[in-house]
Amino acid sequence: MRPTMPRLATAILGLLLSLCGTTGAAAQNEDAPVRYVVRKGDTLIGLGDRYFRTPQSYKIVQRQNRIANPYAIPVGKILSIPRSLLKYRPASAEIIAVRGQVTQDNSAATAGQKLQEGTAITTGPSSFATMVLDDGSRISLPSNSAIRIRRLRTYLLGNILDYDFDVARGGIRSSVVKQKSPDDSYRVRTPKAVSAVRGTDFQSRYDADTQNDFAEVVEGGLSVDTGGENARALPAGNGLVVKADGGVLTEALLPAPELLAPGKLQSDKIVRFASTLSGPIRYTIATDSGFIEQVADSIVQDGKVEFADLPNGNYFVRARAISAAGLQGIPATFTFKRRLNSVTGSAGRENDGFVFRWRAEGDGPQKFHFQLFRNAVTNVAMVDEAGLDSMMIILSDLPPADYYWRVGSTQYADGEASTSWTPIEKITVAGP
Repeated sequence: MRPTMPRLATAILGLLLSLCGTTGAAAQNEDAPVRYVVRKGDTLIGLGDRYFRTPQSYKIVQRQNRIANPYAIPVGKILSIPRSLLKYRPASAEIIAVRGQVTQDNSAATAGQKLQEGTAITTGPSSFATMVLDDGSRISLPSNSAIRIRRLRTYLLGNILDYDFDVARGGIRSSVVKQKSPDDSYRVRTPKAVSAVRGTDFQSRYDADTQNDFAEVVEGGLSVDTGGENARALPAGNGLVVKADGGVLTEALLPAPELLAPGKLQSDKIVRFASTLSGPIRYTIATDSGFIEQVADSIVQDGKVEFADLPNGNYFVRARAISAAGLQGIPATFTFKRRLNSVTGSAGRENDGFVFRWRAEGDGPQKFHFQLFRNAVTNVAMVDEAGLDSMMIILSDLPPADYYWRVGSTQYADGEASTSWTPIEKITVAGP
């Protein structure tokens, strides 16, 4: 029987995720040992009963740590115990925000769902998801991403955490709380790199088109294994690229970009932002300062971005300049209000005279203000009508001249009044 398309797509995604982390740095040993300081009264037999998955595993620990008598271990001795031998309780990741086409395994993802070890998560175009881990760390997935939870567990010995994620495409933004134990492990794997973390704010990404891996650190630091002899330390404010050919580039992240009037009221039908930079920038919009509830995301090449269909509300916009190597820089975050109050107009001659019409979009009560100038907009308006309820005005007697006109829409919402104007238009009245 031939597989259906959904099953085939799932199978292909699973293959991609299974391949992620199997070559180069991604083959890093997942069984890094846990250290345990022997206390008074400890025996390997007792430790095995309480903490090992099989009691007889104590023999492996005895041999690897060169202990002659499993009943007599010197107090203070540090045991090295492979993680694969340890009992653990499953940890979980809870989805706390989801927007658009987000799936977990074969089902649509919803806020409040608990995800377990082995779960695959994908985000479609203009889709986002944020998860919180048991220790309070947060993970956000941008659009067009695919990840798998490789490990999500807490070992009974010392309540040691072990979190491990594969990125097959797209990326993960991680905000990791400071770890309590030196043996706690938080890793994010892209095909050619493994980023190990100890309390930080960073991104790990993989571009399937260029086959480049990226790591960008905003706060804290990373240890990035790219398959060489030694892992690379990546401090805050720096980024790393592993190219398709295996070459590694590190550089300082570009500084936070400046935006032109980022806090202005966004009342037009299209929400627009522009930067003082002319190069590529990534813009992200969210309803909260932590960017848990993301609603829009876009990469533009000239510093100017447009977002359509953004509902009224209070928002945060984050901008990151992108370097020639493709690294996304230090973020700049601004607040802004979105209150749709758009007005468009038209004018023409009809039987009764010159008719000016307009159309407005927006919520809440609106009043209109019509102005007409003769010969130049610097002159005093010859018609200046405010507080209009209608969306039309007729002027029957206009002497020959050039006229300039505009309409303002004043909207009353949330105890505030704001006015948006049409562009100034010109109309010429010719002589008889």
